Amino acid sequence: MSVIRHATLVSCLGLLAFGGFASDARASSFALREESAEGLGNAFAGEAAKGDDASSAYYNPAGMARLNSNEIDGTVTWIQPDVVFHGSNSSVFGGNVSGVTGGNDVKPAAVGSTFAVWNASPDVKIGLAVAVPFGLRSEYTENWVGRYQALATDVTDYEISPTISYRVTSRLSIGGGPRIDYFSARLTQAINMQAIGLGAAQQEAAGAQRAAAGAQAAAAAGNTTQAAALSQQATQLGGLASTTAGLASNWGDGEGRLEGDDVGVGYTIGALYEIDDATRVGINYRSRIYHSMATNVTYQTPNTLALAGPLAANFASTAVTAKLPLPDSASLGFYHDIDSEWSVMSTVEWTDWSLFKQLNVVDSAGAAIVSLPQMSRDTWYFALGANYKPNEKWVLHMGTAYDQTPVQDQYRSPNLPDGDRVWASFGISYAVTPAAKLNLSYAHLFNTGKASVNYTSASPAAGTLVGYYDNSVNIASAGFGIKF
Repeated sequence: MSVIRHATLVSCLGLLAFGGFASDARASSFALREESAEGLGNAFAGEAAKGDDASSAYYNPAGMARLNSNEIDGTVTWIQPDVVFHGSNSSVFGGNVSGVTGGNDVKPAAVGSTFAVWNASPDVKIGLAVAVPFGLRSEYTENWVGRYQALATDVTDYEISPTISYRVTSRLSIGGGPRIDYFSARLTQAINMQAIGLGAAQQEAAGAQRAAAGAQAAAAAGNTTQAAALSQQATQLGGLASTTAGLASNWGDGEGRLEGDDVGVGYTIGALYEIDDATRVGINYRSRIYHSMATNVTYQTPNTLALAGPLAANFASTAVTAKLPLPDSASLGFYHDIDSEWSVMSTVEWTDWSLFKQLNVVDSAGAAIVSLPQMSRDTWYFALGANYKPNEKWVLHMGTAYDQTPVQDQYRSPNLPDGDRVWASFGISYAVTPAAKLNLSYAHLFNTGKASVNYTSASPAAGTLVGYYDNSVNIASAGFGIKF
């Protein structure tokens, strides 16, 4: 594989790396917490310990043991990110890459979830969770200055999880079940074809010079056959260099594209202990899920690329398999009713983002093509929440949280303009009837500082992106719960 082909392929496959799946700032990296409208109002504090509705099938299956009827819950959440880059990208020709910097770089999106619990017996509950634990829609404009590092990232992840809980004693419950996860990705980036073409022409010209020098040496040594062959090679390479340089000077941007999907399986397991009638603590573990995604790297290139000879072979469609783990996490939740009106809750959650030590990509024969190191770190999420219940109809929710990013400053990329963030949330629940309720919540997430970036991709033709991101997110969620 030539240097040009390797660098271009590595650059495109780099989109599949941990940074390539990054989100704006909704949760650590590209994870989504927004499965419950009621939970959003508390910044998801205490979710592993609440056990008060069907969303327990997702957040901690052991909590289903507290439900005494069949129940179905559903939530729709609108996520409106605001991610703006400020800075420049250096050009291999000197100066900076032309293009725009402003504008919202991550698209708004709606996500939904559904939960159901069947009251099989006083001690056994069976649940089902359909959720979107990961996902993002990021799309830079075609003329933004960092287009050679990243353009579009479209990640979709759906999970179906059948669960069961069992009340071991009057105080202790356990629960768990399998997780069936469907993951798909579509990623693109622009390719600086002019720089790559001119670089190839320089390599060809240098080869012509070496061949000419070799011909002279062979002639001086009296080896006329070798001298003639090298002289012919020098002429061919010189002509090809002239042709490639002439074509490349008029080339615009190309595009690299990667698409693929996979189904993986994991599990969730949890426990809930009710210290007394007003206080409980819960713990939940969600396993890592491994995906082996077979995909193709394809290229859109200038129409005249074939005239540049061997350079065109560097942009042939390539079949690859990327091995991608989704991280495991553990959550500890606490819930306490102070009195009939007030309750408080908290959460500490750990996510194993350092699982992304490297991205391994192999070809159709199983041979390693790329091994990209990923310098991510484990993260912690801390949340505090409170509920106020003035009467049997209304509940007011409030919460705040601190959410760490897995990205270390020196490794931040335009695929992952992520930073530490703080949540501020509130919401309301209204009991339409004793068996039906509505939930409405809102949260604002803001970074604790500017997310700086100093990023050079695998392809030298891409340049170095230097600047910072201003990130924030507004989230609105509506949900319902029906008991029967």
